[in-house]
Amino acid sequence: MSTSSTTRVKLSVQWGAWQFRECFIAISEAVRLGYATNDELINALPQFTVNRLVLGLDKLLAAEMSHINMGTLSIDDDIRIVEALAAGQVLELPLNIEQLERNDPLMRKILMGIGVRNPAGALALLKPKVEGV
Repeated sequence: MSTSSTTRVKLSVQWGAWQFRECFIAISEAVRLGYATNDELINALPQFTVNRLVLGLDKLLAAEMSHINMGTLSIDDDIRIVEALAAGQVLELPLNIEQLERNDPLMRKILMGIGVRNPAGALALLKPKVEGV
């Protein structure tokens, strides 16, 4: 017979590469507004250096949150959920802290449960934080 009781934890996330958060959001919004080529992005986002845009875009591509097809960039719909989570959306879950800490398979299931189709990509961009309630 187990004596452990299920407690509640708060799961929040922040951008893993915090120095690129503005770049990720700006690229995503620019693509949603129709700026989908290299030149269009550079012209639409003059507040970022070309190097910073390339690095941010590289991270989005590596996480499979963006795609390039015939020179045109598209952004995966999952990025909206990732942005909302990184903006401070807190999930309260009926789990023990030990169950959630350093448990990527469970984190992927949780992300899939809230509608993320590419949880591994989301985890590549996000850093989870777990607290007891």
